[in-house]
Amino acid sequence: MSKLSYKVSYYALYAMFAIILIVLGLFYLGGDAQGADVIAGVDPEMWQPANTNALLMLIYGLFGLAVAATVVAAVFQFGAALKDNPKAAIKSFMGLILLAVLLIITYNMGSDAAVTMGGGTVYDNKVMLKVTDMFLYSTYALLIVAAIGTLLNLIGVFKQK
Repeated sequence: MSKLSYKVSYYALYAMFAIILIVLGLFYLGGDAQGADVIAGVDPEMWQPANTNALLMLIYGLFGLAVAATVVAAVFQFGAALKDNPKAAIKSFMGLILLAVLLIITYNMGSDAAVTMGGGTVYDNKVMLKVTDMFLYSTYALLIVAAIGTLLNLIGVFKQK
């Protein structure tokens, strides 16, 4: 229990809990938005919390931290596996390569046609339109792969009985 990594993660976890609780307290108990923080065009009867931006920045920061920690851990794990068993390490790297290939294919499948939104506003950012389609098509493809994998696993379980 006295390992340095355990102590660091232990204190980091409780520091993040404290920060989250403070920001949530500011959000829920901080009162109404005033001045430039009030969103124009919103029904004045609706509550607009004063610290919405702080909560959003916390969420973005925690998401970025989670992505960075995942990437760093994956790189270190790949490096350790490459030392011990290079063939298995390269085999595990194939999943990442296949995901990158899927994202490239689905990006090229995406449409960049302008979209007319409510109120007649036209959205024509071609890159973001293709990225949106990429994420949708990739999600569909991965859901299909997961369903097929689940069915194959169930078939294998029933064959063993």
